Amino acid sequence: MRRWWHQRTLRFRLAACYALGGTLLLAGFSSTLYFYVASTLAQPLEQEMREDLDEVRSRLVVAPDGALSWDQRPIPPGTSWDAKDPWFELWNEKGELVRRLWPFDDSRMERVPGAPYKGRETVSLFNITRDLRLRVLSVPYTARGLPDGWMIRVLSIYQPAADALTSLRWIIFIALPVVVALLYFGVYSLTRRWLKPLDFMVDEANRITVDDLSRRLPVANPHDEVGRLARVFNVTLDRLENSFDTLDRFVADASHELRTPLTTLRSVGEVGLKRSRTVEEYREIIGSMLEEAQRLQALIHRLLELARAEGGAETVQQSRIRLDEFVAGCIADINVLAEEKELRFTVNAHECAVVTDPVILRQALQNLLDNAIKHSPAGATISVLVVRSKSDCRVTIVDEGPGIAPEHRPNITERFFRTGGSRGGKPGFGLGLAITNAYMRVLGGALSYQPAKPRGSIFSLTLPAA
Repeated sequence: MRRWWHQRTLRFRLAACYALGGTLLLAGFSSTLYFYVASTLAQPLEQEMREDLDEVRSRLVVAPDGALSWDQRPIPPGTSWDAKDPWFELWNEKGELVRRLWPFDDSRMERVPGAPYKGRETVSLFNITRDLRLRVLSVPYTARGLPDGWMIRVLSIYQPAADALTSLRWIIFIALPVVVALLYFGVYSLTRRWLKPLDFMVDEANRITVDDLSRRLPVANPHDEVGRLARVFNVTLDRLENSFDTLDRFVADASHELRTPLTTLRSVGEVGLKRSRTVEEYREIIGSMLEEAQRLQALIHRLLELARAEGGAETVQQSRIRLDEFVAGCIADINVLAEEKELRFTVNAHECAVVTDPVILRQALQNLLDNAIKHSPAGATISVLVVRSKSDCRVTIVDEGPGIAPEHRPNITERFFRTGGSRGGKPGFGLGLAITNAYMRVLGGALSYQPAKPRGSIFSLTLPAA
């Protein structure tokens, strides 16, 4: 049953739930209405007849010879009965009418009530004329000196409102299924109309393919749940399209970068095989080929680093480290490269602790230090600052290189982006900052840039403080 239910459409389940809820509410309302009407109509009528019966028993005295007294006064035959007093009949053990006391003339009645059933209490209705109906309560009557089998019958004008209970039952039994059906189809129509945008979204989503990522889901009403869902999907599709565009550019750029060393390798090899050469010439050719192979290997290694960082393949193993001491250690490791260009490091580090992966952080930091060494002129100074704020720690590296032109700054973390003359035309693949930026995202930090004055670049790594 549960599997069948889950296989139904959303609009069917909504309509069924609303119909079931409406059925329970209507059934409860109808039952409450019926019992309320029954308690306010039928029970008071019967209670009135019981009260009349008690009054008759308290005021009526029947002698053994059948003579009647009312309030200690005899009731002679032919007495006119007051309509305000209870109406009643008295029947003896033989089923014969002893007296009938009511404000009507028996001779003018079209029909008079027959004898009651002996020994049984009954409630019945009698039509004495076409437009007059009586409600009758018959009970056994006992008195001193009377034999068993006497019956007394109390009469009152029948209230037509009591018939309303039967009519009310039929109205409930007939109207309830009709109302439930109308409720179901009404709710189904409304939910079908409200959920129609979902059908449009499904149709449009089926048209979205890898070859056409520009399509977006229609947003009929941006303020309801369906509209908000469509907007979220559209944002996701924007990101997906951007990812595919980035992937296409990455493949195109990687193909371009790989084509150059491969072409050089092939050209050098073909030139070397065109004629016989001396050992020194072959050594020179092989050396050129090894240089290109080394460049190709370095490019592939950098591409793998970037793929791992952006794909989340890096396994973060966090530990608490003193960032100021960690930065000093990284500078000591890379200082040999700075000495080749007669560069000097100045370090201003405040005590600061972070919880991070030291291996990934070292790679990101060394990328920035290597860039600073690469782009700084001989004899320059590279400044490194470690500063702590209330919520984070920041490592700032300031070089004295040519800086980055304003038009290039938004693209510095893109793959294979190189600034050319603005950074001195240094050799590289344009992947260092892209890898560093990806590493910082993995660590939950950020990479930022701003120009130095009068010249140079300022790169900062920001991490949450421990």
